[in-house]
Amino acid sequence: MGSILLVEADPVTCDQWATAVSAAGHAVLSATALREALPLIRDGGIDVVVIDAYDPRHGLIELARSIEALPDAPPIILVSGSPAAPEISVRIGVAAFIPKPCEPSEIVTVVNRLIGALRPVRAFEDEPTGMRRPRL
Repeated sequence: MGSILLVEADPVTCDQWATAVSAAGHAVLSATALREALPLIRDGGIDVVVIDAYDPRHGLIELARSIEALPDAPPIILVSGSPAAPEISVRIGVAAFIPKPCEPSEIVTVVNRLIGALRPVRAFEDEPTGMRRPRL
């Protein structure tokens, strides 16, 4: 499926998310701080970044801008209980915002939706007999 980077300072929450996301078939990497995330993303191969930000003003805007500048920037899911998070998520253009508290299954649902949107759709892969491909 996909390669997911979880950025979460709390080891218990990170483990819960990682367990749920990997059970859904994704490979999981984790970082405990925003400053650890960018080098992992720059190394490539990350399909989606899930960031839990207690206070999204502290470093998140800079990280989002740095990610956006990368050639194959992965989408960001922001998870936060901060009152400022919804406004900041719009400002930095995250792919999804999940308010806290949330269940790991909510993270999985959004990750799966984004991974599905990133995968190319193959037209006519299971073409029924008698159907013709359109002429281009």
